[in-house]
Amino acid sequence: MTAPRKFHLFNCDRVYKLDSIEDLLMASKAKLGFEFSVEKHYFPLSEIPKLSRQTIPELQIDFAILAVHANESRLSINENTGGGYTEVYRALLQATGKSFINRKHGNVAFLEL
Repeated sequence: MTAPRKFHLFNCDRVYKLDSIEDLLMASKAKLGFEFSVEKHYFPLSEIPKLSRQTIPELQIDFAILAVHANESRLSINENTGGGYTEVYRALLQATGKSFINRKHGNVAFLEL
């Protein structure tokens, strides 16, 4: 029997309730066809460096969703800028070793890594 895969959900400053994403994942469990657990991570903006450099590298992450407040027309999340969400994005990419799909739903952008 294989170990359940791990979804990690991330949100800065609690601007989005991750419970709704967890509920959607749990409702989709049968369609996904594998067992998984969900862990939620809320962090303040000031903790992004620690989250990116210490916390994320220590986690076992199979899938990650970063829910961000996205009123801008675009997020500069994968450009050559430093800090902010870019730092979290890069840490998640490194932790999963995968590419991403960017989906924007209203004021929330979901990055599925």
